[in-house]
Amino acid sequence: MNTALSKRIAVITMLFILFSTGLSSETPVNYNTVYQYPFSLGIEIQFVNPAAVFDTSYGGKFTTIDVAALGRFPLPALPVIQPLAKIGFYTAKAEDGSLQTRLDHTQYYLSCGLGYMHKFSKSFEAGIEIDLGLGYSVFQNVKLDEGAYSTLNFQTSLGGRVVFSPSYNFSMNIHPFVGYKRSLQELRTFDGFTLGVGITLNYRFGSDPDRRSTEYSSVQLVNSRIDAAFAAMQSYYTRNPVGSVTLKNIDKHSITDIRVTFFQPGYMNIGTLVTEIDQLEADGEVQIPIIASFDENIFKFEGVKPLTGELKVTYNLRSRNAEQSIPVNYDLYDKNSLIWDDDRKVAAFITSGDSALANYLSFLRRITQDTVNPGYSEAVQRAMQIYYGLTEIGTFYQLDPHLSYKDFKGDTHLVDSVSLPRETLTKLAGDCDDLMVLFNALLESAGIETAFITAPGHIYSAFSTGIAARDYRLIHPEKAMTLPINGVLWVPLEITLIGERSFDEAWRLGAEEFHRFSGDGDRLKLYFTRNSQLVYRPVGFEDSDLGLQYGEPSKITQDFLSALDAAVERVIEHFEDIAESENSSGSWNRMGIVNATFGEDVRAEKAFRRSLSLDRNYMPAKTNLGRIYYVREKYKDALAIYQDVEEYLQAAEQTGLGLYSRLLLDISKTYYKMNAFDEAEGYYRMLESTNAELAGRHSYLANQTGFWSADVSEILDSSGADQ
Repeated sequence: MNTALSKRIAVITMLFILFSTGLSSETPVNYNTVYQYPFSLGIEIQFVNPAAVFDTSYGGKFTTIDVAALGRFPLPALPVIQPLAKIGFYTAKAEDGSLQTRLDHTQYYLSCGLGYMHKFSKSFEAGIEIDLGLGYSVFQNVKLDEGAYSTLNFQTSLGGRVVFSPSYNFSMNIHPFVGYKRSLQELRTFDGFTLGVGITLNYRFGSDPDRRSTEYSSVQLVNSRIDAAFAAMQSYYTRNPVGSVTLKNIDKHSITDIRVTFFQPGYMNIGTLVTEIDQLEADGEVQIPIIASFDENIFKFEGVKPLTGELKVTYNLRSRNAEQSIPVNYDLYDKNSLIWDDDRKVAAFITSGDSALANYLSFLRRITQDTVNPGYSEAVQRAMQIYYGLTEIGTFYQLDPHLSYKDFKGDTHLVDSVSLPRETLTKLAGDCDDLMVLFNALLESAGIETAFITAPGHIYSAFSTGIAARDYRLIHPEKAMTLPINGVLWVPLEITLIGERSFDEAWRLGAEEFHRFSGDGDRLKLYFTRNSQLVYRPVGFEDSDLGLQYGEPSKITQDFLSALDAAVERVIEHFEDIAESENSSGSWNRMGIVNATFGEDVRAEKAFRRSLSLDRNYMPAKTNLGRIYYVREKYKDALAIYQDVEEYLQAAEQTGLGLYSRLLLDISKTYYKMNAFDEAEGYYRMLESTNAELAGRHSYLANQTGFWSADVSEILDSSGADQ
């Protein structure tokens, strides 16, 4: 090789190495560990020249070449540090035919050293190295009695190395270096410094971490606790574990950036991220709860399916990305199955969004719309309609022929089957949990809040009336027949009596069952459906028309009206008994209000007149009597009574009372009905000055055109109701 060119290559390469090693090694990927290898073997060819800069000369021109086998052994824990070994030979031949040819020789050598190599990317690395060794030179043209002349030499070199790796296993090197050699015997012609550059081809043993075929087994599944999964719990499993597994790191190194996903072919679109863990030490274990996002296919089979899911674990092992797939076996039960380890699970079967239920409710509402009583609890009336509607189509309680709720309750190993509401509507039969689910789903579909009550061996329904607890007498005179919960009255209903007993009997039995165990919190529980569904959301189903025969409308209406009349009459008779007993203006006024509320205007008028007969100046009763006339559209009679009350309140200087404000409103509304708009506006302005908030709710009274219709929904004064 040309001496000048060799020197230029060596100098430029050395400068490049120094610049490269000075670069920051901060990078998101530690290439040194990701792409480290156990050892490599290579062939290196070096072109060597005397280092004239050190005044070294061989006394003539020689062509030199060095060929060696090179082995490198990166330290596993610190792969940038690489011990090395080299074995090779070196030849020097004079370039002319002078006496210098006598100095032609071949040197055989063995050296060991240490290198520092830093990877800047998968394909490029650079570093420095030093080696020390011994050489044995043979001068073939110098003959002695013993043969060719030979010398023993000490040698060392310091150099850099630039490496380009077209693949993980193969690399090409440029190796500029400065060498020093000293003979340990008399011939010292070739002692001194040399400057050279080498070219190396290496084969690196090991497996490319980027190859997909690379298999890892650093993680092992120690324990799996997926006994069974239930389709009805689909939404629950997205936030709560279907089971758990214990992962163990069986590698001698810690693993980091662990990411675990669970995938179930056929029932998932993509894998569910289970957890992410920063680090797991060697021989370390971690218990992982498995969550699962199953798709809608989970609802499309029946019975039990044995499945094998895939637990995919990705992690970083010594900065190499690794991946393992571990099978997990378990049984998947269909959408009707559950175990009673948590009673709230049954809420998942209360599918109030089913259009089949909405259609059935629409039918019941339509056939009973002319018989409802606006004064009685709408929720109780709706429950009556559903109860007798289900009775008419033949729904009945049927004990499970195999095992009942009583048998399953508390046993977490037995799997029960609960029918969806649409299934029970089709079969028209079910055990206590099936009927409760159906009844609650229908009420929830009607917008009525429900609950379910669990007692020893039994489960049944309850629903909110929407009535304040203090007004229990407006629902049922017997306080024990309703449950005051959070200030609102609830009705317990023994739905298993459907088809056999009346709604009233089912109501009474439900209340008796509740109070029988009410002092024992361990034996009796009440769960709100909507709260339970925050944890166990309703299952999926195929929404389709069931083709039901809804029954004879006249029979449903007759049974409903009979039950409603009995309930209303029971309330009226209770207040009548109180009025008869107390015989006071206030008690008869309350009696009148109750009758008016339930549409019994004639009985209401009698009660108000009875109140006034005891005290003709009892203004609440007189005002309420005026409102009876107003409802009957006897506006002149109503106005006469209102004006009489007005004169009394003004004379008694009681115009600051709420009764007076309401009276002004009543008078304004009455004038409005009589088309006396000026008078109506006059009283409205008076009301506006005394009670702006009340006036604001009836602003139509200030409109003199009579275009706006009046709000006549409020018949009785709340002040009268309190008297």
